[in-house]
Amino acid sequence: MRTHGDVDGMTVAAAQAGDERARDLLVEAYLPLVYNIVGRALDGHADVDDVVQETMVAMVRGLPGVREPERFRSWLVAVAVNQVRAAGHRRAGAVAGTGDELAEVPDPGADFVGLTILRLGLSGQRRETAEATRWLGPEDQEILSLWWLEAGGRLRRDELADAVGLSPSHAAVRVQRVKEQLETSRTVVRALHTEPRCPGLAESAVGWDGRPSVLWRKRLVRHVRNCTFCHSAAADLVPVEGLLAGVGLVPLPAALGHLVPPQLPAGVVEEAGRSAGHLAQGRPEGSAALRALVGKPVALAVAGGLLVAVGGVVAYAQGVALPDDAATAVASPSAPVAEAVSASPSASADPSMEPSTEPSPSPATIPATLAERLAVSQVELPTALTYLEAGYNNVPEWTRVSVAVAPDGTARAAWPAQDGVHVTPLTGALERSGTDIVVGGSAEVGGLVAHDDGFALLTRVPDDNKWGDTAAVLVRYQGGAEAFAERLTGDSSTDTSPVLDGQLAWNGSRYGAYFVVHGADGWADGHYGDKLVYVDPAGARLSGGWDWGCSHNEGIALHAEESGAFTSLCFDDWRSGLFVSTGISAPDDAPVVQREECWAGYCGGTFPSRSGSLVRSGTGVYATAFASRGATSAGKNAQDTSGRGWTVAPGGDTHQVVVAFLSDGSTPAGDPVRLTSDPGTDHVNVRIAPYGGDRFLVTWETVADAACAAGTCTGRFTGTHLALVDTSGRVLTEEVVEAHVSGDIAVLPDGDLAWAFVTAAPDYGSRLGSSPTTTTLSLARLDLVEG
Repeated sequence: MRTHGDVDGMTVAAAQAGDERARDLLVEAYLPLVYNIVGRALDGHADVDDVVQETMVAMVRGLPGVREPERFRSWLVAVAVNQVRAAGHRRAGAVAGTGDELAEVPDPGADFVGLTILRLGLSGQRRETAEATRWLGPEDQEILSLWWLEAGGRLRRDELADAVGLSPSHAAVRVQRVKEQLETSRTVVRALHTEPRCPGLAESAVGWDGRPSVLWRKRLVRHVRNCTFCHSAAADLVPVEGLLAGVGLVPLPAALGHLVPPQLPAGVVEEAGRSAGHLAQGRPEGSAALRALVGKPVALAVAGGLLVAVGGVVAYAQGVALPDDAATAVASPSAPVAEAVSASPSASADPSMEPSTEPSPSPATIPATLAERLAVSQVELPTALTYLEAGYNNVPEWTRVSVAVAPDGTARAAWPAQDGVHVTPLTGALERSGTDIVVGGSAEVGGLVAHDDGFALLTRVPDDNKWGDTAAVLVRYQGGAEAFAERLTGDSSTDTSPVLDGQLAWNGSRYGAYFVVHGADGWADGHYGDKLVYVDPAGARLSGGWDWGCSHNEGIALHAEESGAFTSLCFDDWRSGLFVSTGISAPDDAPVVQREECWAGYCGGTFPSRSGSLVRSGTGVYATAFASRGATSAGKNAQDTSGRGWTVAPGGDTHQVVVAFLSDGSTPAGDPVRLTSDPGTDHVNVRIAPYGGDRFLVTWETVADAACAAGTCTGRFTGTHLALVDTSGRVLTEEVVEAHVSGDIAVLPDGDLAWAFVTAAPDYGSRLGSSPTTTTLSLARLDLVEG
């Protein structure tokens, strides 16, 4: 696909060979494309022009290394994305180093959305779409900046995927997510523009300062989705692809568009000239375009420029062509001007919903703490849930309640009761949307996958075997009726499943069910291990997986992959520790994540209820979290005649919170990172979930005054902790909240996290006696706030 402004591979080759005119042509041809990528990705930040210039300098410096001249544009787009990410890291580091949150406040003069509307003369739904992009987070802005160009015919999908370092299929998923967020934002923009204003929307917006943000989009859309009036106002919105087709590039601002050739800094001239083969007799011959690019002062926010507000959108007048009929107001660059969501031509503004003309609010008004981002709702249950059960040594642990989210944003909560596992249907706002489906006779929640038309559940049902154990079964419900129930142990095999402690994963075309098994015949008779089974959408078994894996599996984690084997982890008492699962055939070859003292089927309660989380960040980093006693020494057990057993000396009696990373799903990336170090406090119920593009939420509970014996501890419950960590394990923030975590943490389509719990303080001071029950289930939702 050739687009306007492209140059061919011969021009690139000529520039590599030292042709100054060819190099000028590359700069001039691709500068608008780079400006549009960077501008939209960094919307609202004053360093847009800096990053554009850095990208173009990097282009010239890296030009000799381009091996495929015909793929020059793809390479350059990737360079631009890397420069955007580097700028984000610099800003984040500056804020973290100085504590100055104001460093992140957008510069109204760099408002790329306003420039898009003004310079391209957008109106109607195209204008609303541009405004809707303000409601996306930084991570989505990066994908949006590329997809916007793809939809406009200026970029190919393979170039988009290469630029962000994703496979085409994974890139398609990310693009679809951004499109969904954009469509959601369009409904919010339309609802805010509609006159008369919906009273319920006005009530939902109480406290809003008028500045679009991810957090307020989520809060407002909860009303819009469930409001007939607001929903109908958006009924005529056409698909966004049709609106973007043919939309041009935003013209360059004066500071980048006028390529006046001032003298380059000497160091840059020499390096650029040397890279392109232009250094003749020591005289720098950098092209006029490059000299102008690097030597030009940074754009838009120029001293002495006039600040012009047009239709509620802020822009600098210098270099901006304004529509003839635009009403303008002029102020000095230092005057506080609030950004407003500009009204569509057919809608009138409601003063009650417009932003204040007072100076921008302090960062304290933004929900900075995790507790402020946390919302809790409740649903009533038709029968009792036993919410605490006996773990190892009869120490209390939360009964697993799983929450899963369907592609359409609705959710399901699965919880066990005496009459079987109940699956409660929920709206996207985590409110009950119908009556429970009861999987009669089932006994445990081993994993849950939500579909738009129902759900799939890994559970246990009665079975006829020598041990009197139950059998593992995968049950699929569609439209309220059972579609299939595939037994995964029992009749045709030599195993049972008295307890699952399992995980169920789905990659869009097959399920992976990973669970504990008990040998009922043959060489494994009486032994415990684990089993991984793949099942297709119709309930038929697929090849792959294994019948027997980690010895006495005491912790299971599973992550679905687009193709090939699903990534899995297990705690093994034979080799003593946490390993990448490979099945029983090669246990000695499995990569070691962490050594732990394990014996007779107990690895110290590392994963909660022996069911852990293995998650993947938006940047491709795998992570798991667990409670660890560490290891002061580890070696082969000389008394084990098989030669495979290990003996591990623990590092202490209490468990500390540990996060371990994997680089590609099968390769541990460095040593696990310890998040806590209090030897007098035990840490239990450790879980992890992805939070945005490059962060993780880690949760745990603390048990003070810990008294420990045989690998478990009793003591005084002192709170549930939530912590955000980055992909290196660095703790960004940590808080104690009132919402416990009683099972799997689900990621909603907008990046929010959701989980279930019971509002009750656990008694960890003694072994569990009678098991308490409740008929009220609490549901927590943690808003995703980027940055």
